[in-house]
Amino acid sequence: MNQLVKIKEFLLDILFPPLCLNCSSSLQEKEKTSALCGRCREKITVHTTLFCSVCRARLPDNKKTCHKNSSYLLGAATNYDEVIKSIIHRFKYKFWTRLENPLSDLLLTYTKNLSPDGLLFKNYTVIPVPLHKNREQERGFNQSERLAKIIAIRYHLPMEIKALSREKETKPQAELKNWEERKTNLAKSFVVANPTAVKGKNIILIDDVYTSGATINEAVQSLRSAGARKIIALVLAKTK
Repeated sequence: MNQLVKIKEFLLDILFPPLCLNCSSSLQEKEKTSALCGRCREKITVHTTLFCSVCRARLPDNKKTCHKNSSYLLGAATNYDEVIKSIIHRFKYKFWTRLENPLSDLLLTYTKNLSPDGLLFKNYTVIPVPLHKNREQERGFNQSERLAKIIAIRYHLPMEIKALSREKETKPQAELKNWEERKTNLAKSFVVANPTAVKGKNIILIDDVYTSGATINEAVQSLRSAGARKIIALVLAKTK
C-alpha cells in the first residue's frame, strides 16, 4: 500500500510539479511541506519579543511596561513585508486555505521564541477577532478563528469563539486611507456577547495583521469594558 502511495505522489509531482505559493518557482523535496521556496522563506524574519502597543518598540525579555497608557501587549510573528503580505492576501481574499499550514507554523515558531516552555500563555483564554456575519459568509471562513484554534490546541487553552461579536458591518480597513478613517470606521463595531467568558480573564486576542492598530484597539476596548484583565494581541504580522 505504501508503495502505491509513493507511486501516486511521484506521478502527481510529474503532472503537477509543486510550486512555491508566493513566487511560483519549483519546490525542492524538502520544501514541499512548507509550501514556500527557500528564497521566500529567507525573506521572513520571525521576531523573538513582544512589542509595545503604543510605540511598537520591542520589549526585551517580554517586560510588561513601556507606556503606562498601553492597555495590551502586542505580539507579532513578523513584519508586514512583501512576502508575508502576499501570502496573507491570498489566504484571506483568494481563499487559498492551503496557506493555513505555513502561516500557522510561522505563528507557532514565534510563540515558541517568546516562551519555549509556554508559561507566558498559562491561564489565558483565546478569542479570535470576529468578522461580521456577512463578511464571513462571503469569505467562507474567519482567518483569525483558524489561527486561534492552532494556538488554543498547542497550549491547551480554552477558546471562546462567540465571546466577541462584530455587530457593525464596516468597510474593509485596507480600503481606508488613514488612521482617523479606520478608527471612525470601526467605532463601536464590537460587542462582548458572552461577558462571563471575558470578565476576570486573561485574553489572547488573535488577528492576522496589525497595521493602524484600529481593529485591535477597538476590540481591546470592548474586552476591557467587559472586565478582561491582561490582554495579549497576537498577530501574524505588523507594519513597522
